[in-house]
Amino acid sequence: MSSILAGVWPEIAPWLPFAAALAIGWTGRKLAALPFLAVAAILAWQSGALGLPSILIFAACLAASAQIPRLPPGARPLGHGLLILACLAFGLGLVPGADRLTIAADFRTGPASLPFSYGIGLEKPFAFFLLLFGLPDLLARTQGPYGKLMGAALAILAGLFLLALSAGTLRWEASFPGWLPIFAVGNLLLTCLPEEAFFRGYIQRRLSARLGIWPGLALSGLLFGLAHLGGGAVLAVFAGLAGLAYGLAFQFGGGLRAAVLFHFGFNMAHLLLFTYPAAIG
Repeated sequence: MSSILAGVWPEIAPWLPFAAALAIGWTGRKLAALPFLAVAAILAWQSGALGLPSILIFAACLAASAQIPRLPPGARPLGHGLLILACLAFGLGLVPGADRLTIAADFRTGPASLPFSYGIGLEKPFAFFLLLFGLPDLLARTQGPYGKLMGAALAILAGLFLLALSAGTLRWEASFPGWLPIFAVGNLLLTCLPEEAFFRGYIQRRLSARLGIWPGLALSGLLFGLAHLGGGAVLAVFAGLAGLAYGLAFQFGGGLRAAVLFHFGFNMAHLLLFTYPAAIG
């Protein structure tokens, strides 16, 4: 085990029940995930990763989300509006009392890569549980799998790498950092799962139901790109195009699982095969 991984492992270990809760929730067993979620909250509070205000706010939001399917039809738009605001608050780290755990600070995956810092937080995955309890159809299957459309999704993602290489934003550079196991689990469960649950399982599904499959897919990709605007216009454009690929995987690959795996695979390919997060100019 590398010195980086060994150094943070004592702080990572209390988060294992949280990863278990996410994995169990992803299978649709909502109630079975709750004990793991409770243990994770207690351990995170004891370790200082979560403050009491964030735990109480999340518990209140979770209880409220579980009531959305039971609301009368006239009150559901308000319930969904509040659900979106709560997901954005957790996703953007606006809820007080939640800290990120730094895994690597000012780290370079290779000589041609820019230095960056990598950390994990609990705020964004909290949104997944709000969606899981508030939306009975979050994990429902969609169409497919359809080989040609799944191939189109892969082609978009491959094209993004080729475009970045031609522009000099990325270079080929294989890397296997010591914190790779933490990154893999964290990226899958703490990043890809909640992001795809929100943008594809929630936003795209509902836009497609109202506007049609293709407008819903395009708009969810646009919103996904706009969500990355803080990283600059170029990142927002790339994220928007990647969002189209994830949307294709979601709509024509059977649902949320396909979208999450496409998202995760793209992120892992970036880390393992190319300069990360970008090439030195």
